[in-house]
Amino acid sequence: MDVIHAVQRYVARMTEGVSGMKALLLDKETTVMVSMVCSRSQVLEKEVFLFQRLDAQRRGQMLHMKAIVFLRPTHENLKLLQEELREPKFGE
Repeated sequence: MDVIHAVQRYVARMTEGVSGMKALLLDKETTVMVSMVCSRSQVLEKEVFLFQRLDAQRRGQMLHMKAIVFLRPTHENLKLLQEELREPKFGE
């Protein structure tokens, strides 16, 4: 299995267990990974309508969407995830 196929399957598995409209929360590196291996139409088929960086300064509430988080386990990302969980911007 090549790396591209592995990342495509990983994204597919993350999204298939969640029904309804979804947002994918990413960090700088996972944004690059996903954008290199998955086309927009492939991800839209999985009902992922929003790609958003967790470190984005201006993120509005999207309570009608469910968030799927794909981050590297860094100290900065864990801190940002704690902040997100403290004041969630998504319904689930």
